[in-house]
Amino acid sequence: MPDYARIYAKQEYLTPGAAETVRIIAETVQPTEATQLLDVASGKGEAAATLSSQFGCKIVAVEPYESFIHISTAKFWFFNLRDLVTVLRATGRRLPLRDSSLDAAYCIGGPSIVGLEPALAEMARVVRPAGHVIVSDVTWRSKPGPLGAEWNWLADSPQVTAEEYAAVIESAGLRVTRAHTHPRSDWDDYHAPQLAVAQEAKTATPADVFFADEVESRIELERKMTDNWLDYTTFVAIKP
Repeated sequence: MPDYARIYAKQEYLTPGAAETVRIIAETVQPTEATQLLDVASGKGEAAATLSSQFGCKIVAVEPYESFIHISTAKFWFFNLRDLVTVLRATGRRLPLRDSSLDAAYCIGGPSIVGLEPALAEMARVVRPAGHVIVSDVTWRSKPGPLGAEWNWLADSPQVTAEEYAAVIESAGLRVTRAHTHPRSDWDDYHAPQLAVAQEAKTATPADVFFADEVESRIELERKMTDNWLDYTTFVAIKP
């Protein structure tokens, strides 16, 4: 398993276009101190920290990866957000939350990792009527068909277009109101700190050339993926 904590050591957001997705969440939900949000696959907790500090809203942050839980918990303590953000260790496929108990839910870059249908079903379940569900994820501009093992994780990834992804969201009982395709520059911004981590590994004493090569190869492959087939898309949906 890749050392994600090390790979992402120089960045707070773990997916392309995450900062823009947070702006879309804020613009759509317009949170206040009375707002309660769900953050699924919360990563380092940067989105929860940003929203709770700016708007004073309460957030339940769900994350399965232990290293990121430690990082985000420390962040919430450091920025005095511990009374606003609650961290749960869970996958997001089944949540200990009541039906229609939260004002909105979001998952930045994680629905297809959590499990697209179960993640959407749980977010739809816990959000109140007229509340929003906002997700971002990889989508496919075109479908190349079966891919070889040289494409790493992409070979096993379902080839889902933005239109098909929106249909899955709607099948969870939600209505899609917006789909925002992120520009290629968001991928470059996402990869830049990882390249810096790889460069540090190569110049360290002793040098960790294997790790650096692994990171650089991963980025090169993802760039080929985006050149050929992939987009990153943020979807905004409402629960009728």
